[in-house]
Amino acid sequence: MDEKTNEAKIEIHDAKVSGAPKDTPPEKPKKIGQRLRRALIRVSAVFLAVIILLAITGFSFFDLIRGPKESDVMQQEELGTFVKRDVFAILGFYADEVKDSGKYAVVPMGNGFVTVHFTKRYVESADVILQETNDYINGKMYALDKYVVVQGTTEKLDEDLSGKMLEWFEQNKDWMIEAHIIADTGDIGDYITDTVLMVDTVNSMNQNLVFVLTGLAALGLLYIIAELILMAAGFYLDKPRREEDEARPNDTDRAKTIDDRDAEEKELSENAEPEDEKSIEDDKECINNGDESENTGSSDISEEESSEKPEDK
Repeated sequence: MDEKTNEAKIEIHDAKVSGAPKDTPPEKPKKIGQRLRRALIRVSAVFLAVIILLAITGFSFFDLIRGPKESDVMQQEELGTFVKRDVFAILGFYADEVKDSGKYAVVPMGNGFVTVHFTKRYVESADVILQETNDYINGKMYALDKYVVVQGTTEKLDEDLSGKMLEWFEQNKDWMIEAHIIADTGDIGDYITDTVLMVDTVNSMNQNLVFVLTGLAALGLLYIIAELILMAAGFYLDKPRREEDEARPNDTDRAKTIDDRDAEEKELSENAEPEDEKSIEDDKECINNGDESENTGSSDISEEESSEKPEDK
């Protein structure tokens, strides 16, 4: 019984010296804090708004980045193409009754005529070019030295505007034949086309509106980037958790702590070996002394009994 007790003491002593770690319960998964959850909701909402803004513009921002395509014969371009053109001559305007702060001009291109819709900012320049074109036709000028650079999207004239252009052509066909601008032909379709260049538009949307919506989308993207940086920096962590993360050692400190603990355990083990041997010897000596005392007690009792017997006699 005493030997088992001593062995148990030795095992407990060895466990204390070795510093065996106690069983620790597994860490519970951390929940997303309230501040972080709200930040994620804001980022998701802004991202959705950015996609909607770009979709409204038809993702025209990419067309603006690529820039317009230079074209000399716009009636041969695919409808919806973002193009740029130098306008040197204008033969006239039609559909003046259309109140949209612009003018529909008949512009010679190649072997035909194309309608160019000038916005308000180009109207004055278009009037100057029309006057110079008339002067050139009438022999008052020997060259067309002024022009205006426009860019926009090629579209198809609607039936109303197409009819007005045909009406204008019928009214001005005679003097154009006399000026050798066109030949005397009965097929008007050889010259006129239903292609129109809508100046300052991208994918059938006003270019300025595209810039505004794209700018708002860019601001939204900047906001998302800023929020992601704050999330990565732990700005939206709850205060107790943030303090815990700050107090938690990093990988370098953790590795250093493990090395120090191993060295300390090794040192304790080396120092504990003599103590263990000494404690074992002490335990054995205590056991032996206990046995001797028991034996001594029994002998004393026997001697007393023997000394009492002669007296009784």
